[in-house]
Amino acid sequence: MKLDDLKQDWQETVATPSPSDNFDEVITMLEKQTLTIDKEIKRRDILEISIAILLIPVWTYALFSSAGTIQSAGLILAILSCLYIPYRLVKAKKVSSAQNTNIKAFLEVEKQKVSQQKKLLESIAFWYIAPLTISIVLITLGGTVDASGMPHLNDHLIQYYGLLVLLTVGAYLLNKRAAKKKFGPLLNKIEQRLTELNEQ
Repeated sequence: MKLDDLKQDWQETVATPSPSDNFDEVITMLEKQTLTIDKEIKRRDILEISIAILLIPVWTYALFSSAGTIQSAGLILAILSCLYIPYRLVKAKKVSSAQNTNIKAFLEVEKQKVSQQKKLLESIAFWYIAPLTISIVLITLGGTVDASGMPHLNDHLIQYYGLLVLLTVGAYLLNKRAAKKKFGPLLNKIEQRLTELNEQ
């Protein structure tokens, strides 16, 4: 082997980062990503919980001047929804604390956090959209009851329900997309790092 070849091999060895350097770099990048998402989740939760808590007195006050059974059922469901939404949001942020402070423990906690937030968005139709939509329908429909207690659909309500359907479908699709695009890739990266750690 010539001296020039030895020099070239040595330079390539120095220039190539070690796997541990790459791993540390990836972990640092993951920390930044999870910190950014944590901040977004915190802002979202504060907004959603604040709105839900502020709406409870409104629904309760309306319940005392309800037009009938249908509207009362809608208002009660709205109150229960506004109590359940904060519970679900807070529950989704609870993770089991790490037993130690190594990288694997950090990744396990982050995996649990991201996975729970992904599931939260994927199931939003059941715990958020459906209860509130049904509440709105019952409240508005219950406001049109006649003396015999029968509700009456008019053109205004039909248009309103059409808009409501568009909004709920849009909200559902946006949340499904966020679960897939925002949390999916991050969860895959964390799982990949954990696999690499386990193989070491």
